[in-house]
Amino acid sequence: MTVAEATNLYERIIGQIVHYNLKEAFVNLSYLIQQNGFGLAYDQLSELESNYRYLLRFRLEGTPDPGKEKVYADLRRRALHLTDEAWHLWMSMRSPQLYYDRIRASKIESDVPMENLVPDLKKSANNLVLAQMVESTEARVEKIDQLTRLREHTVRHLFIKLFISGDWTEEDVPFYRSLFTDPAIFDPEKALFVSALLLSLMQRFDEEKILLLIDLCSNTEPEVSQRAIVAVAVIMYLYDERLDVYPAIGQKMALAMEDDLFKQSMIRVIFQLIRSKDTESVTKRMQEEILPEMTRFGSVIQDKLKQEDGDDSKEDFNPDWKNMIESSGFSAKMQEFSDMQMEGIDVYMSTFSGQKFYPFFQEIANWFLPFYTTHSSLKELFEKGSIAGSGILDMVLKSEYLCSSDKYSFCFNILQLPATYRKSMAANLGADGEVYEEYKKSEIAMNPLYMQEQASNRYIQDLYRFFNLYGRRRDFTNIFSFPLDIHNTKSLGKYFATEATLRKIGQLFFRNKHYKNALSVIDRLINILPADAELLQKRGFCLQQLDRRKEALETYLQADLILPDSLWTLKRIAACYRLEKNPAKALEYYFKAEKLAPDDLVLTFNIGHALVESGNYAEALKHYFKAEVLSDESLKTWRPIAWCSLMCGKMDQATNYYDKILKHNPAIDDYLNAGHLEWCKGYPIKAIDMYKRGIRATHTPFPEFQEMFQKDVKLLIGHGINEEDIPFVRDELIYALEE
Repeated sequence: MTVAEATNLYERIIGQIVHYNLKEAFVNLSYLIQQNGFGLAYDQLSELESNYRYLLRFRLEGTPDPGKEKVYADLRRRALHLTDEAWHLWMSMRSPQLYYDRIRASKIESDVPMENLVPDLKKSANNLVLAQMVESTEARVEKIDQLTRLREHTVRHLFIKLFISGDWTEEDVPFYRSLFTDPAIFDPEKALFVSALLLSLMQRFDEEKILLLIDLCSNTEPEVSQRAIVAVAVIMYLYDERLDVYPAIGQKMALAMEDDLFKQSMIRVIFQLIRSKDTESVTKRMQEEILPEMTRFGSVIQDKLKQEDGDDSKEDFNPDWKNMIESSGFSAKMQEFSDMQMEGIDVYMSTFSGQKFYPFFQEIANWFLPFYTTHSSLKELFEKGSIAGSGILDMVLKSEYLCSSDKYSFCFNILQLPATYRKSMAANLGADGEVYEEYKKSEIAMNPLYMQEQASNRYIQDLYRFFNLYGRRRDFTNIFSFPLDIHNTKSLGKYFATEATLRKIGQLFFRNKHYKNALSVIDRLINILPADAELLQKRGFCLQQLDRRKEALETYLQADLILPDSLWTLKRIAACYRLEKNPAKALEYYFKAEKLAPDDLVLTFNIGHALVESGNYAEALKHYFKAEVLSDESLKTWRPIAWCSLMCGKMDQATNYYDKILKHNPAIDDYLNAGHLEWCKGYPIKAIDMYKRGIRATHTPFPEFQEMFQKDVKLLIGHGINEEDIPFVRDELIYALEE
């Protein structure tokens, strides 16, 4: 059995247990246990199945038992636990994944017990205090550096220990909880250990770890509490189907959700997780649109500066640059970048995704380490006489928009520069920190939860980088590959079923074009508000984007009944009828819309198109002329006017327009239609010449041209072309092309 086969078998057993199919689950679990050798696990399975047979008999015989549901839930819980144990035992012997690598290594190496590592941390905290009292500066710095590195090593060791820890017993729990209450363990370290719990739970379900995470959500340190809230949301989403047999988790969560502040934080985290689904598309836009525009504009400014080197004016800002900024579109791009940043969108993934090659990121724990300048890897950068206290420090340390992982990357990039250049840079950036501090104060004044919001958002960005950039990322389940529709879960969804929350979630999905997820939220809202025309409009739009046109049309028609004479709805109904090849019904609604917006250019065009589709070229021509009046003359209006003129037999008018079209970079269709016009006027030789010009000018392969030509044969015959002449024209064209 391969790792993939074992994993599929495990997931199948879990699915059967949570969906109450225990008989088949026991059969499959028996096979999984056999792969490890029978042993105690097989005896436990036999006991479980025996108890289940008794439960079935009592239930089917109708024997009264008020505690039967509790017994059944306990039986399922034990079955889940046994399945977890059997699978992890098999994987720990065979899987190449990092989690199991570390488990095997811990058994082979003479590893320090976890209980001994915590006293080492406490001792190092005291030693650091004592080291500060050493009189000799050089000796003090060396001692602190030595102790810091030793402590960092111990913390990383503890992280791995937490990561690979199995199910906690009642005796284990007080010790593990003390890691988050002991003052000798620093806040950044506690925040780091939250990530160890998250990674551990993603590998192996453990009720006690989840209960601890829920308690940590109320920790007084924002970096700890916000990370815990994110972890709880992710874990309850991943294990949603099996949580009903763990009532302690549901009860603790229900109690926590009674706190409005906690509930508000959880809702915010869910929004942030949903928004993270767009990081890839935002990164693509940054790389393809925004950053190139910034780079291009920077080059323009540099060129201007070179041109103005001889200018001895004392002005710092050339007034001509303002016009350059506005006309180049640079200002709009910068505003867009600023708006996305303010909204919490991850705009820096594109900048730092290629900056994770430093040795620092080879350690898994460092991907989750909160940023602090006293870390040993940054000693050279922030030591006395370097850039400590400078603007560069303020930008890195105090920025609420850069996640910790990116801050470390930024610092490592700076460390690649010569020391003299770093000092020069620091001197020139000294004032930036004060400006940022004032901005942050104003944000906190307007929003007391600003720091918590930024902490959770930064942590989600750190998680995104780990699951997408870490060297051994394939050894982990990427949580960002899931829909993250936490509002639809059984365990958490009930807390977000209010109209206001659902509207906000739906709007987020809708705005970011996740139409399938938006549709599910809108459907829930329509159950609450069945007569809300706006919801029906959005539902129709989602269905249309998902190519479910008939359902979209039905929904738009419902919206029109509730809110008649909505221009937007009428246009959408007409568009759906056109897509359904029903131009007559489309025109019915287009004409209703035209009464509301007689000068709407797009609407005028669409009416013309629907009239063409219905074969009414004369009426279509009127609307295309109207469109020409409403807009500047262009190919967009000339083409339909020329074609409808030809279809109406207005040869001179068609000739005038095709003459204009052929002077403006014509496409092969334009040459084809102009050739048809010459033929219909009685000039087949001119038609052949036009076809030849088009094929050569547009480099169109003859088979492709012939296919286009064949589609128009019926139209040509309908306009008086002798069907028997068509093969002769085709052959003459072939000869002409061979010349």
